[in-house]
Amino acid sequence: MDLGLSIAASALNATEQGVSIYANDLSNANTTAFAQATPLFAGLPAATQTASSAVPQVAGAAPSISLGTGVQLVGSDVTDAGQSLETTGIGTDVALQGQGYFVLRTAAGSAYTRDGSFGVDAQGNLVSQSGALVLSQQGQPISVGSASSGSVRITSTGEVMAGAKSVGQLGIAVFANPSGLLPIGQNAFAVGPNSGPAQLGGLPTGTTLIPGALATSGTDVAASLTGLITLERSFQLDTKVLGQASQMLSWAASMG
Repeated sequence: MDLGLSIAASALNATEQGVSIYANDLSNANTTAFAQATPLFAGLPAATQTASSAVPQVAGAAPSISLGTGVQLVGSDVTDAGQSLETTGIGTDVALQGQGYFVLRTAAGSAYTRDGSFGVDAQGNLVSQSGALVLSQQGQPISVGSASSGSVRITSTGEVMAGAKSVGQLGIAVFANPSGLLPIGQNAFAVGPNSGPAQLGGLPTGTTLIPGALATSGTDVAASLTGLITLERSFQLDTKVLGQASQMLSWAASMG
C-alpha cells in the first residue's frame, strides 16, 4: 500500500477507536463508580527510505529520509478522580475509595467491579446488580442465610452482617496495572494480559469502605464532549487526506 494511504488509514482507525472510548464515557455518565477513560495515541515507527535525486543532499549525510508511518491507539488513561459519594442509606451499598475491586463470580468466571450496589438474591447470597455472586476474602460466595435483605449491612471494614451475626468478609482484589483490566459489560472487568493477576485479600493500605453510600460516575461530560468533537474533526481531515492520496495515485497511474 502507498505510504500516504497507509498513514491516512492508520489515523482513521485510531481516531475511530478514540471516538468509541469517549462515546463509552458519555454513555456511562450515570453509571455507578464508572471510571472515565481518555484515549492515548502514539506514532508508529518511522520508515527510512532512500531520498530521491530531487532532494538536496547535505554533505556527509546518508542519502535517505525518515518518514512517519502513521498513528495508533496505544491504550487509555483510566481515572476515578471525577467520582463523588452519594449517600443511599441502604445497608448492602458500599463505596470503595482507593485502590482495589470487589470480586464477583459470573457464569464466565471471575470478574471485578468498583460498583458496590449489592443486594440479596432468592437463595440468600450477596449479589451484584447483575446477579453475580459477591465473593469473600477466601474467594467464596457470601451467604446471609434466611436473613431479610433489610437486615443485612456491610461495615466499614468490609464485614457482612446478617442482623447481629457476621457472615463473611468482602474480598478486595488489587492489580499491578488496573488499566490493563478488560471491560466485560455489566460494570465489571476481567483479568487482561497487561493487568497482572488478581491479588485477593482484605482492604489494601490506604483504601476505605463507606457503608450506605455509592460512588457516582467519574465521567466529565464537558471533557468527553470536547474530546469527541476534536476526534470527529480529525476524522474528517483524515478522510480528506485519504482522498487526496488516492487521487494522487490515480494521476500518477494515468501519467505512467
